[in-house]
Amino acid sequence: MAIKKKVTMAVLGVVTAAAVAGGGLKMYSNAAMSVTSYVADRGAMVSSLEIKGNVESENSRSFYADIDGKVATVYVKEGDRVRKGDLLISYDNEKIDELIGLANMSAEVERESYDSALQADSRVAGLQAEAKRNLKVLDTQINDYQAAITQLESDVAYKRAQIADHGAALQISLIEYSDKPDSEEYEELQKQIASNTAELTSNYDVIEMQRQITELSAHLAACKEYKAEMTSQKASTVTASMTEADKEKLESQKALSEFETQRKISELEAAKEGIRADFDGVVSGVNVTDGSFVAQGSPLLTIDSTESVMVRLNVNKYDIVGLHPEQRANVVIKGKDYSGRVERISGRTSADDIGVDVEIRLDQPDDDIILGLEAKATIETASVEDTVRVPIEAVCSDEKGDYVFVAGDKKALKKYIETGMQNDAMIEVLSGLDAGECVIWNNSLELSEGASIKLD
Repeated sequence: MAIKKKVTMAVLGVVTAAAVAGGGLKMYSNAAMSVTSYVADRGAMVSSLEIKGNVESENSRSFYADIDGKVATVYVKEGDRVRKGDLLISYDNEKIDELIGLANMSAEVERESYDSALQADSRVAGLQAEAKRNLKVLDTQINDYQAAITQLESDVAYKRAQIADHGAALQISLIEYSDKPDSEEYEELQKQIASNTAELTSNYDVIEMQRQITELSAHLAACKEYKAEMTSQKASTVTASMTEADKEKLESQKALSEFETQRKISELEAAKEGIRADFDGVVSGVNVTDGSFVAQGSPLLTIDSTESVMVRLNVNKYDIVGLHPEQRANVVIKGKDYSGRVERISGRTSADDIGVDVEIRLDQPDDDIILGLEAKATIETASVEDTVRVPIEAVCSDEKGDYVFVAGDKKALKKYIETGMQNDAMIEVLSGLDAGECVIWNNSLELSEGASIKLD
């Protein structure tokens, strides 16, 4: 940027007059001083900053292996230009088909495991239901057998008591005939007593009832043994059977397994299409070769976009005050002009603390651009459409402020002014000078208030 002159003294001299074209610019001379003049006019002014930077991609994409597999062919190398949709890398599809087959087999094993678990639970549920049914029947049978045995034991005791009572009555009767031991009655009583004694152990009814008791006791023991078996079966099935929560978990695991298998198969099927560029760009790195084996997630290659291109600048921290996002810029790359705008201004100075990183995004990058080249950017920092302006050489300053000299009655008249924006050639006058007034200056000598000048 041009810098206004600082005046400390006035010197008179003689120079040769010369005409200067444009904006009323003329040279005058007299015995005192030759001056250059310019008639202050109104017009547009543009202030700009010119700086060099480097062309870079705004968007970079790294591609990673979709699957665990084998690379068939790498179709690009570093520095190649590619178009959106271009095939970059292909996989060995035969190996992919093998992986798809393995995934389907694994899914079948998972399904069989799920079905087996449900079948096992169904068997456990059947055993549990069987145990519950049998225990209910067994409890009834055991109660019935126990009651029958108790009744028979009571009947045996009653029958034996009857026999014993009859024997006691016979003994009493025998005592009554004890004084007649030779009588028929006495002998008959003795026979009956002997028969009664034998009947205590050989009574048919008692023997039959005891046989029934023995049979029922055997059935009772068998029922109790079977009940113990069913009780154990019921207890074991309670711990082995699945709860509703278990079934829901198993179903969720099955669904997740099926989803993962389908996802894997979909990835493998998609991998058959290979790796393709998803934008126009330049290959900036290749990490694999033909025939190499890759693990899922391993890096394959990187592409820098040429659809979205920026110029990275480092702007002096004293010039950064005039920059703002969205300002328009003209960028020259390889001698070709491109339009753009300020996309980003860093929030801190660069590592060397000299400047601030600024990024300009190009509106319409094309194939002529080579990433990494140097570019020259001109950024429009300010503009006005209609303002009073004078050459920057005409403006001086002192401790009171900025001023110019104007031609008045053959003398130099000093006028203090308020200045605004400036560029390499002109400076804006906000107040203190009107359009149409003639400002004067000497490039070699300093003017002073009242110095004589001659105007034609």
